[in-house]
Amino acid sequence: MANLIRRPSSSLGLSAFEEFDKLFDNLWQTPASVNNMLRMPSLDIYSEDDKHMVVEMHAPGFDEKDIDINIRNGVLEITGETSSSDEQGDKKRSYMMRESRASFARRVVLPEGANADTISAELDKGILKITVPVERPEAKKVKISIGSQGKAKKLASNN
Repeated sequence: MANLIRRPSSSLGLSAFEEFDKLFDNLWQTPASVNNMLRMPSLDIYSEDDKHMVVEMHAPGFDEKDIDINIRNGVLEITGETSSSDEQGDKKRSYMMRESRASFARRVVLPEGANADTISAELDKGILKITVPVERPEAKKVKISIGSQGKAKKLASNN
């Protein structure tokens, strides 16, 4: 249940490539990797209007300097890595050291018409919000014409 993605109700749905990626992600999951799945930040993709796609990711404990956002070949790549170390010692030969490290990598296929030059991102209270402007071209209307004589042609049968 850690990989739930809210499906948008607009025309900015998941592409076939995202569905294919999800299929392979689920194929390699084993009970040993359940612990790692729970650490993967959740990702919501939705559209507030038909002109923007919004990607929200929960990234508690990460700062702006810990997260990288790249666009390559129509794919939005979000990676993050953070580490911390805490050492405590006293004069009576007791010593304690705590280290923690967390990292993630998520990819989202951008829809057709996404403007990669004007993507914006903000991190507020552990929630990363990436807004992608999308310019949808108007659909062309195709006129259907009737056959040359206006009558259906009879197909030859092999009797």
